[in-house]
Amino acid sequence: MYRLDLNKSWSLKSGEKTYTADVPCSLYKTLIENKVIPDPYYRENEYISTDICDNGCTFEKTFDVDSQLLDCGRKILRFDGIDTLSEVCLNGELLGKTDNMHRIWEYDANGKLKEKGNILTVKLFSPNEYIRQKQKERPLIGVEHSMAGYPHLRKAHCMFGWDWGPKLPDMGIWRNVSLCFFDKGRINSIYFTQKHEGGKVTLCCTADMDILETDPPEKISARLTVTSPDGISQTFPIEEGKAEVVIDDPKLWWVRGLGEQPLYTCTVEMYCGEHIFDSVTKRIGLRTLTISQEKDEWGKEFCFINNGVRIFAMGANYIPEDQIVTRCTKERTVKLLDDCKAANYNFIRVWGGGYYPDEYFYDWCDENGFIIWQDFMFACSAYLLTPEFESTVRAEFKDNILRLRNHASLGMWCGNNEIESAWRYWGWADDKQCKADYLRLFEDIIPSMLSELDPETFYWPSSPSSGGGGTDPDSAQAGDKHYWDVWHNFKPIEAFRQYHYRFCSEYGFESLPDIKTCLYFADESKGDLDLCGNVMQAHQKCTQGNEKVMYYLAQMVNYPYDFRRLIYCSQIVQADCIRSNVEHMRRARGRCMGSAYWQVNDSNPVISWSSIDYFGRWKALHYYARKFHAPILLSCDDSEPAKPALYVTNDTLNDEELTIIENLRGNDGSIICKGECRGIIKAMSAKKMCMTDYSAELAEREDRRTKYLEYKLIKNGEVISGGTTLFVRPKEFIFLPSKINAEVHDRGDIFEIGLTSDNYAKSVCLSLKDYDCIFSDNWFDIHGSEKVSITADKSQLPENMTAEQLRSQLQIQNY
Repeated sequence: MYRLDLNKSWSLKSGEKTYTADVPCSLYKTLIENKVIPDPYYRENEYISTDICDNGCTFEKTFDVDSQLLDCGRKILRFDGIDTLSEVCLNGELLGKTDNMHRIWEYDANGKLKEKGNILTVKLFSPNEYIRQKQKERPLIGVEHSMAGYPHLRKAHCMFGWDWGPKLPDMGIWRNVSLCFFDKGRINSIYFTQKHEGGKVTLCCTADMDILETDPPEKISARLTVTSPDGISQTFPIEEGKAEVVIDDPKLWWVRGLGEQPLYTCTVEMYCGEHIFDSVTKRIGLRTLTISQEKDEWGKEFCFINNGVRIFAMGANYIPEDQIVTRCTKERTVKLLDDCKAANYNFIRVWGGGYYPDEYFYDWCDENGFIIWQDFMFACSAYLLTPEFESTVRAEFKDNILRLRNHASLGMWCGNNEIESAWRYWGWADDKQCKADYLRLFEDIIPSMLSELDPETFYWPSSPSSGGGGTDPDSAQAGDKHYWDVWHNFKPIEAFRQYHYRFCSEYGFESLPDIKTCLYFADESKGDLDLCGNVMQAHQKCTQGNEKVMYYLAQMVNYPYDFRRLIYCSQIVQADCIRSNVEHMRRARGRCMGSAYWQVNDSNPVISWSSIDYFGRWKALHYYARKFHAPILLSCDDSEPAKPALYVTNDTLNDEELTIIENLRGNDGSIICKGECRGIIKAMSAKKMCMTDYSAELAEREDRRTKYLEYKLIKNGEVISGGTTLFVRPKEFIFLPSKINAEVHDRGDIFEIGLTSDNYAKSVCLSLKDYDCIFSDNWFDIHGSEKVSITADKSQLPENMTAEQLRSQLQIQNY
């Protein structure tokens, strides 16, 4: 097979004007690049940008084809993604119409190509007008933050707006375009299944192949070559579309933190004599990976099991990285996933209101040992299974199941986000037809297709759910749960710890992004740095979002009179809130076996629940995640403030002998009394190690406001985990004025920043005035004169920056 890339040198016709573009290309992206429209993320520009998609546009390309390629027996025009409603024409002939962003579209180009001057046209139609008309004909339920009628169209829902995203319903060619030329046949797909038994793995390959008729007929053969991670190859014949390989000494793929991620390279080739005319290569991991729902004392567990080991899944929910999806790139995705790895994730959930990510997303997860929870692209909405809608979603399911099913990182499929619970709890109108179609779509069609196309991957009908059928989808005894009473329902932060989940796949808390991010979309000289002002409201999509920010700040911290202080306070409250819940869940390891906070990333510069903002800047939460996701975690249950209990959670495969040191300190950082305990914590377990009664030391109100507990976990003389606990909320604690001293030293490839304080300094935040930097630690405490050393990698900073220059850039905040 030969592939001719058609991504370059397109033209966009919008109105009476024409612009150049390369795939991935879209209306918004092209108009922004040509400065025809202003940045929709700036100030309130979103409001003048939505209606641009009221009218259609046309993308067109002229190309030539080598005369030898025209002689190939089969020619296919392939679009990996068109967004969304279009007519595709080649040399004036209509090849077909598209109605689904999530599908691959292929067209027979035999007899339609010429050697010179081929013209390929994609005429796109307004998504706004389409959903408007469809909603008028037959209303469908959706979320309040989006444009009415969006469930009628198979397009990333969040492009129509969400409670973290603007209404920018773009259109364009968002994935690769190519011409594929086949000589004697084609490999349509390959699928690998595994049987693990007796220390061996039997690898079964099923290949779906088309053989073209030739005159005279030729002998067509196929073979499978398996190359081990250490480079040893074996080749096996494929007969009747199948081959079976026994691997005697398999190198198993493990979830991150439990082992390595060796990948086997498997290549299927079709050949005739010595001529190979098509080949497909997949990299696979030899592993078992599924969800266990075994009954236990609390109900039924919901737990990933990898090679027989029960995994506590730690991570977050992932959304599209840009509201204008044609601006998403491999480099941005890899950087985001690297940042997740740096925060000790082993798991990520692909949320159902966006799109199925690109191949490189899954490749990275394969290589780095992440488990992927993969939603199908349905969220918070009712759908009508018309014949046309059913036909296109069936094709969508097939395309994406075939594309993703061989990835080692694929841990489960999930039918949708929150629709089962919405029918049960959200007060939706009783639409009997849509309710019946819900059951048919998510509890019949998808599981039936998966049983045929990917029977080895676990399927879950909805999130949250206890198993489907609308039976208590919010159960705490089985399945997964979304817990939003903290935030949406104004419950206090401590409410997190009143519940025990089996797997909490959504919960969250908002904060403002970094000041540099705010200044990207706001003009300080025009008074935009006002949380209640129009610009900040435009960048807060959650209903009553800014009111909720202030409500929770009022509970936890002193009033921030300065906008930069407001950012700081919002981030520390967010981080402490999520930390409290994650540590609570990890202390309950065995009962709870998974945590995915909402959300890791942003699709635009916005006030949101993310731990990393649109520009990749870490909030306090992401620094905290690196600590509360640590493989061995020391955490404090301070439900009884005067009797704090210290727990160790060990998510490694080894028993560990550890030492806990706890110091009761005064607000000047001095140690009032100390304690120590030692113990062995078994592999893959959580245990209460010690509980000290400080009732005498905290007898008076003033004691609780001037003393705090520091605790740290020691392994082989090194601190591997730790934290501090106040006995009152931060706004009630009496902090002494803290003068923080910072010295910067050049240590070769890094700068070392040494910090001390004359008193206890809580939640010390480092930033640079003009640059971005991810520090070795941040949002940390300084216990008076006890030095804290932080490093900054020089590769992140301007070349030839000196220690003095870094010190002059350094900005320090603390509580």
